[in-house]
Amino acid sequence: MTTETETGTGSGTENAVLVGVDFDRIPWEKWQKPGAEGRVKLAYTQGLRVRLMELPAGFDEHEWCLRGHQGYVLQGEFTIHFEDRSVPCRPGMGFVIPDGEKHRSQGAPGEPTVVYVVDKVVPTA
Repeated sequence: MTTETETGTGSGTENAVLVGVDFDRIPWEKWQKPGAEGRVKLAYTQGLRVRLMELPAGFDEHEWCLRGHQGYVLQGEFTIHFEDRSVPCRPGMGFVIPDGEKHRSQGAPGEPTVVYVVDKVVPTA
C-alpha cells in the first residue's frame, strides 16, 4: 500500500489534504471471489479503499454484494447486474452504486476488464 499525503499551504488550502496513490509502486495481489479471479492493487486512505482491479475476460461474479462502490472503467466491458436491471459499462464510463444496492458484475468475452474502484472501509471489531 502506498499513499502520499501533503497538506497545502498559503493558497487558501490550509485545511485541504491532497492524496496521491502511486499505483506503479504498489504490487499486484491476487483477488478472488466465486466466479471471478483477477488481481488488484490496494491503497487505504481517509476511510476509503482505493483499488486498481484487473479481471479476466468473461468473469462472472456468483455472489451478490451490498457494499457501495464508485469507479471508472479503464479497459474492457462488463455489466453490473442488479435485482431489477442490468447496466453495461465500457471504457470511459464511471459508475456509482449506493450502499445496500444488491449487485454483481459480469465481464464481456474478449479482453480483460480494468477498473478503478473506491469504496468505504468497513471497520472491523
